[in-house]
Amino acid sequence: MNENEKVSFGKYIETIRKEKRKSLRETAKAIEVSPQFLSEVEKGRKSTLTNERIEKLAKFLMLSETQTYTLYDMAAEARTSNDVLIPQDCVDYASNPYVLEALRLSKETGAGEAEWQVLLDELRARKG
Repeated sequence: MNENEKVSFGKYIETIRKEKRKSLRETAKAIEVSPQFLSEVEKGRKSTLTNERIEKLAKFLMLSETQTYTLYDMAAEARTSNDVLIPQDCVDYASNPYVLEALRLSKETGAGEAEWQVLLDELRARKG
């Protein structure tokens, strides 16, 4: 698949699934959805999968970290605006690669409220 080609969330899943030589039925079973549901996602008739199912899919298809993050990013784009919990004034900023990297590193390292409070204090001091 051409990395620069803009594809939908569902098409991305379908392409990788076929590259990995996995059937729709066995993939659906691995992520605990019906084959019909997964087919609807791949065809773009259903918007996306839950984060839990995306995680299962990434493990089942043995995706690289980059492919997994691409899958999460595409899922976020596929969700309707009603699904997004980010305030509208922050949506563009939150999609910056460095913001996403900071969030992912925080999650991976188990950063908690104390670490985020340090960052907030620094930013508030900068703001004045």
